[in-house]
Amino acid sequence: MKKRTSNIKQHYVPQFYLRNFTDSNGKIKVFDLIRENSYLVSPSKACYGKYFHDIDTDVIKLFSSSLVEYEELVDDNIRKLNEKISAVLLNFLNEIKDCKTTFYFSKENRDKLYNFIVLQTIRSPFYRNRLRYFNLPFCLKTGVSGELGDEKIQDTIHNLLILGVLGKLHKVDFQLNELYYSIFEHLIDEILDLKRQLGNSGKLFLVNKTKGEFICSTTPVNTLWKPNLLASSKALITPLGDDKLFDIGEYMEFQTIFLPISSDVGIFLFDKECNAGLNQMNQGIGIIEDWNSDLLVNLNLSSMLKNRDKIFSASGDFSEILELMNNKINPRMEFRFGKTITTANRVDGQ
Repeated sequence: MKKRTSNIKQHYVPQFYLRNFTDSNGKIKVFDLIRENSYLVSPSKACYGKYFHDIDTDVIKLFSSSLVEYEELVDDNIRKLNEKISAVLLNFLNEIKDCKTTFYFSKENRDKLYNFIVLQTIRSPFYRNRLRYFNLPFCLKTGVSGELGDEKIQDTIHNLLILGVLGKLHKVDFQLNELYYSIFEHLIDEILDLKRQLGNSGKLFLVNKTKGEFICSTTPVNTLWKPNLLASSKALITPLGDDKLFDIGEYMEFQTIFLPISSDVGIFLFDKECNAGLNQMNQGIGIIEDWNSDLLVNLNLSSMLKNRDKIFSASGDFSEILELMNNKINPRMEFRFGKTITTANRVDGQ
């Protein structure tokens, strides 16, 4: 099949989000943690893969007889979700700067933000690599030839999973058949359980007023998962008398999630049981100033340690967090705002 010449660069971190970390010239400074070099780039040239979300039309036919068959099906539907959340985040940035102690985040906008977090968590190359264990069962269930190669099969699995999740988040019926759900339903349930957790979480809005800035990365949703040995045991089985696959293991549950929204604003979500000390700050605004700027540094360090690929900022001043990383210093989150002192239940990098 001849590759098309349009929509080649498909982003796994949206451009509208990356623009919140650009300098006055619309450029973003990149530090490549693998090559250990830095450079300037526009958001359109960061965080993308060639045909990253494409699905072969012959594979789509296996899972729906009614679905319009075109390779860009997933990417087009991701774009629709991005259009909804981009306006929410822009308004959020404008409104929170006028607030002093608390911020009202409407239920409708929270839902859109949670959809963004869920999708951004699973659409990353990091999550795609996590699905490698799925290749052989997928081929056995579908008859798709292993001759395609592990990488191509893994890409296909990832994008088919995203399609099902998009359907649930958008409430769109893609008319996917029983074969699809026999393979993917257990994973979709696990992913949607993350949204349920987000709905029950506490929220702390962070406004940065220091000379430094929040950084973002190729995996912008910085998650600390609850310790659970079973959750990481991904062994697929098909029970007797049942045609569906499912994992041996428990659902992943998070302790904290940090999402930088821009160089100056971030949102810290936390499980209320694991972080009881933060409950008093739920829906509150924490101002980061020079005297408590260690929180900014540690949040950035945590974001970098969770990523280990590329990190981005407007100024490109990564020296302090790189030194901490090289010295194997673990970030410690102390939320000190005025007289309030709270330590989140997280230690990263171990």
